[in-house]
Amino acid sequence: MTRQTYLERRWPNTPVFQDIAEQWCADLSRLLLDLIWRGYDLLVTNDLQNVPFSLNNEAKEESLNFLLAVRIDQCKTGDEPFYVSHQPPEQTRRKRGRGKSPQPDIGFVLYEYPRSVWPMEGKMLSDDQDVAAYLAEIETNLLSGRYATFSREGAMLGYLLAGDPQRTLEGIGNNLGTTLRDHPRFTDRPHKLSEHLRARVPHINSPNDFVCHHLILRIACG
Repeated sequence: MTRQTYLERRWPNTPVFQDIAEQWCADLSRLLLDLIWRGYDLLVTNDLQNVPFSLNNEAKEESLNFLLAVRIDQCKTGDEPFYVSHQPPEQTRRKRGRGKSPQPDIGFVLYEYPRSVWPMEGKMLSDDQDVAAYLAEIETNLLSGRYATFSREGAMLGYLLAGDPQRTLEGIGNNLGTTLRDHPRFTDRPHKLSEHLRARVPHINSPNDFVCHHLILRIACG
């Protein structure tokens, strides 16, 4: 018999994130995405405009992911049924024994069902053609169900250091073999989405349909 983690034992029949949270907010997706963009705006005004980002910084991606999670959390009202977590564990596809669980960079996590995670994965983009690692994250983690195990949506965050955000999105769509769609609520932002079908999901409650949001966050370097 395969041994389980405590979280698997505590919430053995974890539901899909949207099925629980939408009882609280009908337009949940817009609310979550609005929090991300507001958190990014706060990151720019509170941090990057005071101490400019530098190409010489070490741990660039790690630092931005952590600080963005902090700023997103600041934008909450306090009434939401979820919290913002830096690197929440997604245990369904962990290697058993002492293997470390897959961990998206940031996640919205339901208080009632902490195994239900709406994940965000941030990748550094040196310029608007530098999308290989970004695309690999989509295929390896989001479409495999390693991340977003119990969610129909998730987000890729591209930290763009140089170049045009719209050109970046075009390149992502071309490499995915699809035309990225506008999000009707964020037409003034470099924000698109793609729709996918996940063929082999890791849990009976894992949704096969998946929407990936693509947010390109410009990081000006001083």
